[in-house]
Amino acid sequence: MAYMFLVLASAVQGQLDSLTWNATAWGQYRSNALSHELGRLLFRGGHIDRSLVDSAQEAQGGEMGAFGYTSGLAINWSSLRPWRDKEARLCGSLQLKTLGDFRWTPELFDLVLSGNSGHLGRWDVLDGSRMRMSTWIQVAVGLEGANQNRIELGLVHRTQSMEALIRNGYFYVSEGLDYMTGYLRGHIGSSEVGSWGLVTNAEWHFLREEAPFAFHLRLNNFGFVVAPDWTELHVDTLVETTGLTWTGPGLSVESLMQSEGVSEVISESNQRFRLDMMPFRIDASFEYPLGPRSGWDVQVQVGDWMPTPRAIAGYRRAIGKQWQAGIQIVVGGWGRPRPAAWARWKKPGEHALMLFLEDPFGWGSKAAYGRGITLRYQNL
Repeated sequence: MAYMFLVLASAVQGQLDSLTWNATAWGQYRSNALSHELGRLLFRGGHIDRSLVDSAQEAQGGEMGAFGYTSGLAINWSSLRPWRDKEARLCGSLQLKTLGDFRWTPELFDLVLSGNSGHLGRWDVLDGSRMRMSTWIQVAVGLEGANQNRIELGLVHRTQSMEALIRNGYFYVSEGLDYMTGYLRGHIGSSEVGSWGLVTNAEWHFLREEAPFAFHLRLNNFGFVVAPDWTELHVDTLVETTGLTWTGPGLSVESLMQSEGVSEVISESNQRFRLDMMPFRIDASFEYPLGPRSGWDVQVQVGDWMPTPRAIAGYRRAIGKQWQAGIQIVVGGWGRPRPAAWARWKKPGEHALMLFLEDPFGWGSKAAYGRGITLRYQNL
């Protein structure tokens, strides 16, 4: 028995020695209007001070409000042994990710948190307000060539997904409170059953000794899932009145309070199968050395339901033989410009650790508009 255990341990160790791998865990949320304190109260409940609402309204201004979050774990590996005596090597990845995206018009924010007392005689537009949430796990296998260029085909299982969208909507109440009109066309949909699908991941790296720069291009989660038993509730209703009667047929307070009245406004549809695109992301990064121990980096990210592309630019420098650090400015995504910082420590030939903080000053402030952290371990 002891001999078999030693043989098995030796075989496992041999396989691990023939792999290079890295693991990344991250979590972040960001908004262009909601501070950390206001977001916490909206999520957990509690007394909302008027100053928090006024501050959020001022920060949002006339733009669409946005709040997004993402967290997860990703493991990438590649074999050191050639595949079938060729230059290519086997590679793969495992990813668990959750993603959320919320957007709202300034008028909708005011109506929900302040009421319509200051909106009399004014048209409130609700177009484009939406909510999307999704969680999935992905397993992919592929081939890796020179310069760590790779392509993978993966199986993805989406455990939960929900979406809501106001395609068109407006609301108006006259100053004399004698006339009201409103229109709403939108839907809310979800599936209680998990969805399965296929995705593609790819990386291409431009690395040349004669070139003074490096360029990297990455594609993640490009694919689709088939959602069974997808259910949607639809609203497409125009309301216009100079007053509501308390009782009686048609539009009245009594009919709106009863389920029969609501059923006249909301319709339900069921799809046996629905094809959904996965929220993919494209990353393009550029590295330019300023010297043997320093350089500057530029990165652009598109996708992941972000309302605008996320751009990152910064300066990096080597400190000693084992440390690297950098400072960056981040713009776009779900929020306004914010700083970022990172540090990396490595033990040559063994492993490396990296810590990235987005908006590091926000970790000690309730007035910050988001926080982000990324931890990465790399087996060298």
